[in-house]
Amino acid sequence: MRRALHRYCATRHTEAPDTAARDQVVDTYQGLAYSLAARFGQRGEELDDLNQVALIGLLKAIERFDPDRGAELSTFATFTILGELKRHLRDRGWSVRLPRRVHDLHLRVQQTIDELTQELGRAPSPAEIGKRVGAPPDEVIEALHAGGFRYNTSLDAPMSVADHHALRSRLRDRDRSLAESDERLTLSPLLSRLPARQQQIVTLRFIVGCSQTETAALVGVSQMHVSRLQSRGMAQLREWAAEPA
Repeated sequence: MRRALHRYCATRHTEAPDTAARDQVVDTYQGLAYSLAARFGQRGEELDDLNQVALIGLLKAIERFDPDRGAELSTFATFTILGELKRHLRDRGWSVRLPRRVHDLHLRVQQTIDELTQELGRAPSPAEIGKRVGAPPDEVIEALHAGGFRYNTSLDAPMSVADHHALRSRLRDRDRSLAESDERLTLSPLLSRLPARQQQIVTLRFIVGCSQTETAALVGVSQMHVSRLQSRGMAQLREWAAEPA
């Protein structure tokens, strides 16, 4: 697969790009795209539509990927696909009609947050976002607040086709993803300090949610090697996280 990726990257801007190599890469990573799409399956969108959006994100990642930078495609593609899925969902309906200026800025701000988070390895500040979109920080904050006016699913709506319990019945449950949000914000800059292969494995296992078998297939190593690198990476992250600020 690595050879196919390098072949396509070397020919994609020529008159005869190696589309067969690109298709081979897509076939290898489409499972990753579908796994990420499934994470948004309870947002009222058809899974087939989400899968198509995820594949578009995968193709964009392949087109933008630079193998000479030392990163792994799976790590780069994960953030690109997630950004594409989130933009797709953000572009759906709103519960109130916003001024066009605020609506457009909100979409630009959210896209810029995705881009800067990937570039900086941390959440960008309103000033950094404003510099990229050409707007003062107070307008950036206004645009971010506009996200609260998006359409909200009814509390009485079923969780999914397979789960007929209403969302209201689950509100008493502890939301692990919310409880771990602070840890995720802390993890992001630390993760960028790991070697590329360990970054890839930790991202696939703990951010994407791939199984050890899926991770081994995507990375191209044995499950035992995945387990060793995962343990080393997590131990190093815990050590860095324990360092005094």
